[in-house]
Amino acid sequence: MNATSSAPPASGPFWRRGLLLFLAVLALSVPQAALLPLLDRYAKPPLIYWCQAAAYTLLGENAFAARLPSLLATAATALLLMTWGWRLGREQTGAGAGLLYAFCFQTVQQGRVATADALLIFFMTLTAFAGWMILRPKVPGRVHGACFLVLALGVAGGFLAKGPEALLPFAPLLWCARGAGRNVITGLIVSFLAGLALVLLWAIPAYIESHGDYVNQGLREGVWDRIFSGLQGHGSSSLFWYLLGVPLYYPLLFWLSALPWSPLLVIHRKKLFAAWKPDLTDSYLLLNAALIFIIFSLMVTKLPHYTLPAFPFLALCFARRWESVALPKCTLTQLGWITGLAFALLTAILVPIAIANHATPSPVGELVREAGATLTPDTQFALVDFQEPNAIWEMRRVVKGYGQTIPQSEILASLSRPGPCAILLTSALWQQIELNSNFSQPPWKLFHARGFNAAKGSFVDLTLVVKP
Repeated sequence: MNATSSAPPASGPFWRRGLLLFLAVLALSVPQAALLPLLDRYAKPPLIYWCQAAAYTLLGENAFAARLPSLLATAATALLLMTWGWRLGREQTGAGAGLLYAFCFQTVQQGRVATADALLIFFMTLTAFAGWMILRPKVPGRVHGACFLVLALGVAGGFLAKGPEALLPFAPLLWCARGAGRNVITGLIVSFLAGLALVLLWAIPAYIESHGDYVNQGLREGVWDRIFSGLQGHGSSSLFWYLLGVPLYYPLLFWLSALPWSPLLVIHRKKLFAAWKPDLTDSYLLLNAALIFIIFSLMVTKLPHYTLPAFPFLALCFARRWESVALPKCTLTQLGWITGLAFALLTAILVPIAIANHATPSPVGELVREAGATLTPDTQFALVDFQEPNAIWEMRRVVKGYGQTIPQSEILASLSRPGPCAILLTSALWQQIELNSNFSQPPWKLFHARGFNAAKGSFVDLTLVVKP
């Protein structure tokens, strides 16, 4: 797996530089976290919510605490790539790969929000790295037992972060291990089963507690519906668009997602690819990336970030190839640092200006700010025709409940019940209700906001009706 690599450099300087890389990526990622509102629902396996609960305990219940696990996971993935490069004897290559991953366009979009994706990517990369360490032992014929333990933790952590897609790195690992000997194959299988056993420590009690609903809904929505239907409107509306999207959607999207380093693949294509004969490490990295692209390209549900788990493998493979053809090694690290600084400075300047001018990426957040003291922790709130997860996140800044979804026919009845309540709906629907109803000094207040619905990629006008 490592025939062309030299021995790793001294560990002392590496860990100091690795810690510096981790802290720098974390610091530069913080401003970018304001680019998107909080998006996710409570519909994933529990690891991201456990991490967010821990962050809430340390920092209080706020948006930064909710994003902190994703920020840490993104920085940890960059450090993991640096470690992988160090094990290849090419620390700067690993640092370049980590920086290019951490600050490429798609990671900036998805690696800093309160979703499970950053954790999934870290554990998938960890699984692949542990597998590589097993297939390429430091001493020929001897594999350190800790590698099998890390492999099991990678499988368990990835599955608990998002689900079965965390198991994808095992297919390239088994393929590359087919000539590694019976002991290695047995160890890989035992590690895989041990990882699944750790998952069952949560899954069995969750199944019993929810009478099967948690697991069944997770498998149906998280796996089946995403594969065979356009879940939540994210997919092809017909067979024609599906067939068109299979060869075009992700390959074309890659060039935008991998900015700023994707143009280098074109600019230096002759040097990079003319005489390239991938070694086993290159093949291992490319197999991991290709499997992710193939699986998610075939799914009906398509979102740009679905292939983001492939980017660490592509970044490391690209950085290895860049150095092997004698292109300037410092170019990749410089590009990564410059991009990170540029994103951090841009968002640090533009986001406060946008908020000051009420150009918020979260119209619900603007409504909560406008409502002010009319909302209290005891206010009961409901969603009607706008049910994005961000609505719950933002309302939870003040309200302690989690809200409910009600049909249009129950809006006025909900407003007539005793106690404080708030109802969030589109302005068009509220205008329709006002036209069809005769209100005489209603005991509620209205707040309106227009903003960008990041989950759907469109603008939306919303109304918050609050009865104190």
